[in-house]
Amino acid sequence: MLRFAVLFGLWLALTRTLAPPAVALGVVVVMGAAMIVRWLLPAHSMRRAPLWSRTWSIVRFAAVLIVRFVTSTLLTSWVILCHRAEGRVVALPTRLREPGRQFLLLNAITLTPSTISLLLEGQLLYVHWLLPQGWRGDWRRVKDALESALLRGEAGDREGVKDARSE
Repeated sequence: MLRFAVLFGLWLALTRTLAPPAVALGVVVVMGAAMIVRWLLPAHSMRRAPLWSRTWSIVRFAAVLIVRFVTSTLLTSWVILCHRAEGRVVALPTRLREPGRQFLLLNAITLTPSTISLLLEGQLLYVHWLLPQGWRGDWRRVKDALESALLRGEAGDREGVKDARSE
């Protein structure tokens, strides 16, 4: 309920109107967003893990994402300006088990320039990379950096669940 109230308040602040159609649309969108968040981030892991462990996990993940974004932007700019580019689709295994974290990994890879996440099938992640023609890159480097930050958070959530059960 608190999540709904916060999101709806944000909706009202951003739309800056109390017109009935806008308010009705806001209710529908916020309810949908709240249901998606509940589906992607199960309540048991969110409530039992200590807040500080989740906060540091998010900060670490954001830092890794920013570094990957800057380096990928520089590489992509160099490829486009100096070389003929070619795309490749690669399949990489992922160690993440939680659907919410897998979703974050897919979007984080897509947000970094020169990469697009195509599909997650079981524990196999399909990614499209734009590289200089004839270059053989380390496909796992981008995924492993982001995935390891998410795995540390996943381990922190599991420890929080254990701590809550032992109390």
